[in-house]
Amino acid sequence: MSHDLAEPVHWRGRQWAVTGYGIEALDGRYHVPFSEISEASRGRLAWFDALCRRYGTDRDDLAAALKMAQAIRADTDDAGSKPAP
Repeated sequence: MSHDLAEPVHWRGRQWAVTGYGIEALDGRYHVPFSEISEASRGRLAWFDALCRRYGTDRDDLAAALKMAQAIRADTDDAGSKPAP
């Protein structure tokens, strides 16, 4: 089962994808907006642990999605903070 992911799709794993919205489960059941992903730099994420405890969650795939989302967020933040030429 799959659903339409938010565009653009930056990365797609076995169970999770990184989209313009944030991290989305390919089956459409769970999604995490970028605003909650940015909190990862402050320590352990409750939503990450909760999703990993759910039956059938691929922890490695979710961790890869989180890492990719953080990299995309960092690139976006860096691009926004650069002065115009």
